[in-house]
Amino acid sequence: MCVFSSMSDMLIQLKDYSQIELEDWVKTQGEKAFRGRQLFQWIWQKGVGEFSEMTNLSKSLIQNLEQNCSLGLSTVHQVQTSETQGTSKFLIRLNDGKFIETVLIPEGKRVTVCLSSQVGCALDCDFCATGKMGLKRNLSSGEIVDQLLHARRFSDRPITNIVFMGMGEPFHNYNQVIKAANILNAELGFAHGARKITISTSGLVPQIRQFTEEGHRYKLAVSLNASDDYSRTKLMPINQKWNIADLVAACQEYTKTSSNMLTFEYVLMDGVNDNLGDARRLTQIANQVFCKVNVIPYNEVAENYKRPSNNRINNFLEALKGARFGVTVRWSQGDDIDAACGQLSTAVQDES
Repeated sequence: MCVFSSMSDMLIQLKDYSQIELEDWVKTQGEKAFRGRQLFQWIWQKGVGEFSEMTNLSKSLIQNLEQNCSLGLSTVHQVQTSETQGTSKFLIRLNDGKFIETVLIPEGKRVTVCLSSQVGCALDCDFCATGKMGLKRNLSSGEIVDQLLHARRFSDRPITNIVFMGMGEPFHNYNQVIKAANILNAELGFAHGARKITISTSGLVPQIRQFTEEGHRYKLAVSLNASDDYSRTKLMPINQKWNIADLVAACQEYTKTSSNMLTFEYVLMDGVNDNLGDARRLTQIANQVFCKVNVIPYNEVAENYKRPSNNRINNFLEALKGARFGVTVRWSQGDDIDAACGQLSTAVQDES
């Protein structure tokens, strides 16, 4: 399989190849399979930007690569860093002139990178800035993983955690996201442990079941955000297709089959989903699944949604005490540079 870029004069984009695909490709060039493994290691683990830096490859192979292949899928257009929280947001330009955003979040001993999987998003969640962009296109696996390379070069500390929670619905781009996660997890790639990689979904039930059947060990997070179907459909139109009962059934299958704990994400919005009745219904839902609940006080984007007061947040959390699941609170980082949960949206015009 060859992946071409019109912006690179039909050069083969090697970053869109898995390790096995690279091994197969080098054999078509008259090389041994181990050269593909070396290529894969140079591209991702060592992060080189030029073929001439691949010192253990033959001169003839390097010449072939320089003439026919490319390592250039994206460039960093702009970096903003929060003066108060240390979070950095990268505006990344893709070869076709479209833009995505990636976030680097240092917090205590953890350094997390939040990756985008699409340019925009098709789900149109009412409270999310990315959803208001609409969907421009999916990212390739190489474009997804390239974001981590950019963040790793910028960070002065090792990356510890990776989350697919940036722009887009990861399970709408399922195959490329899983391929990207496999590169992140690969020994000759980034060698990140599977339990340090989290893939988030808004509740695409068929893909959750596929994820379960395929036995992936990456962590799974599901955006719930409401405790009844009427409210969730208003916030997340995807609920019209797969309602809370459908979603809970798929989540139960996942945790039972994998024995892995799932995370329910619950964005808390003032007067929308933050009263004591919501807390009781959320408890009933989450008690059915081997899970924890991550409560996220809303980062304001849409005019008709607000973050609850600290008193309402505390009352909601208090009402969850005694449930069978754990509760965490994500006080999102980077809201002063629009880098927090739900705020990613490229204001830059496409250059395509």
